[in-house]
Parts: sequence; C-alpha cells; structure tokens
Amino acid sequence: MTEEEIIRQESPEMGALFDGLASVAEQMSEIAATHRPLFGGDVYLTGREVTERLFISRRTLQEYRDRGLLPYTRIGGKMLYKLSDLERLLRENYRTQTPLRPLHRITHKPQDP
Repeated sequence: MTEEEIIRQESPEMGALFDGLASVAEQMSEIAATHRPLFGGDVYLTGREVTERLFISRRTLQEYRDRGLLPYTRIGGKMLYKLSDLERLLRENYRTQTPLRPLHRITHKPQDP
C-alpha cells in the first residue's frame, strides 16, 4: 500500500465516517429508548407513559381505573395499560367541535326598543 492509498484518521474521509457512525449511534439510542416489545401483538405502556400521553395526573389515571374506563394489568405493584385500550378510550370519547356562535352575540345584549 502506498502512502497515498492509506486513509489517515485526520483525513476528511475518516471525519465523514466518524460523523456517520455517530449519527447511527444516536438513532439507535433513540430507537432503544422508545421501543416497546409486543406481547401477543399488544404494546403496553406504564402509568407514567399514559399520564404523559393524555396530559393527566396520576390521580386522574387512578380514577379512570376505579371507574373501569381504562383496563389495566397489574404485575406485582406495576400497572400496565394496553396502547390499544388507550386508543379505544380516546376514540369513544372523541367529540367534534360544535359551531361557534358569533362573539358579538355573546358580548352584546340586545337593546330594548
């Protein structure tokens, strides 16, 4: 191998290679952090993940459990929720927006003749 054929660590080619490897490593870390294994085709979420997705408190999540609104699985002291149940809850409680009344009708009272 000649000296011209050797790629040095300081060369632009090596810099590009290291940048590419760093990008792949970052993407793999993101995938590992968000990956949820499937159990029988179902994805399960922790209570923390459910409260973050629904923007609710832990107490509200407890109330949903108590009222039977959101099924759960208890393993030891850990509660797990099926993502499909969460999606069903959202779908069943979805409300379309009602037409708004013009603002001037709300803020102005009709004048007596």
